[in-house]
Amino acid sequence: MRLLALDTCTQRLVVGLRTAEPSQDRWTNLDSQGNHAKDLLPVIEVLLEGKRPDAVGIARGPGSFTGVRIGLATAKGLAEGWGVPLVGLDNLLAMADAASRLWPGSPAAVLPVIDARKKKFYGALYQRGRTLIEPSDLSPQAWVENAVSVWPGPVILSGYQGALLAEAVEKLPAAWEVLPIRDWTPGLLDQLEQGWKRGDFLEAGASPRYLRLSEAEENLRPRSV
Repeated sequence: MRLLALDTCTQRLVVGLRTAEPSQDRWTNLDSQGNHAKDLLPVIEVLLEGKRPDAVGIARGPGSFTGVRIGLATAKGLAEGWGVPLVGLDNLLAMADAASRLWPGSPAAVLPVIDARKKKFYGALYQRGRTLIEPSDLSPQAWVENAVSVWPGPVILSGYQGALLAEAVEKLPAAWEVLPIRDWTPGLLDQLEQGWKRGDFLEAGASPRYLRLSEAEENLRPRSV
């Protein structure tokens, strides 16, 4: 078993390889400053060492519109070229999983977030396998208010840019803790292995998971008068 996972949704470039022994997983997780188009294929080549994987997993968003498109287009091309299946991955869920691994046994809900620009954040709220708030695009204060309304208990504000959301609100609830996550590769690899074993594959026409319209799409929307 050789499974290749990719995530280009943030400024961090994530490329991971799972084998039959998870203890031998290998990955690269680096701050690529969004230069994924240049760095992605060379990193994949180094990690695979010339051997074809049995499946490719790709994080479909949310995140940078350009980054998400680059990752999905690359993953589709590689999977088709190698003749292997493609599995969709959830980056927010992988970030929540990373926080839970660092805080094992905690009853807290986990709120992983990514800066969505325009004073908003992509995120979702999870608690022990339950999704309390589906992936959404909200302002910092709306995230706090919505999370408290569905889960009044402790919350781990996490993910790629949890600290930024904390800085953007006047005051976090007393039961909240901030736990920034810079590496969520193990969660992506777990999702990939599970999806591959279930046969949960993406169709050729699978699209990114966007939580808002792109700026170009917004500009094309008819304006009310």
